[in-house]
Amino acid sequence: MDRVWITNGSTSIAPIVNPLAAACHKEYLPTHIYILNNPVIDDVTRSATSLMKTIVTAHGGDEPDITVETIDEETDFNRIITYLTSALEAGQEADATIAVDISPGRRFWSVISFQAGVKHDVEHIYYSHVETEEYFGDCYPTIPRTAVELIDFTEVI
Repeated sequence: MDRVWITNGSTSIAPIVNPLAAACHKEYLPTHIYILNNPVIDDVTRSATSLMKTIVTAHGGDEPDITVETIDEETDFNRIITYLTSALEAGQEADATIAVDISPGRRFWSVISFQAGVKHDVEHIYYSHVETEEYFGDCYPTIPRTAVELIDFTEVI
């Protein structure tokens, strides 16, 4: 079965890859990954996509297909919505299990992603919550499990 992971880029790698690592640890191994990017974070996104493939395969999954959607302006709300709609529809057409990760990126990207996940009735809306700033920027395997939690808002709301 196909599993889709929809996320956003960020100015650092950890907020992009840590939620994915936590989900893989809970056996959600995506076959397709969609990531929103802009030119300011291009280098981080490129590094993160490489690491995302490694994370999924290290947990026993096949190497995922990764689609990067780059928008020129981070506040191009119409393009953000188009990106999300396209990724969600691709997942639904493939009858895939869909997870939207709202952890990385700008707050308004996360808000729009959350709303899209609710509207499209996805199976998972994930947020990686780090208990203390002491671990911000650290990679998931090095953070004590008591200091990080992968929250699935579809179970909360």
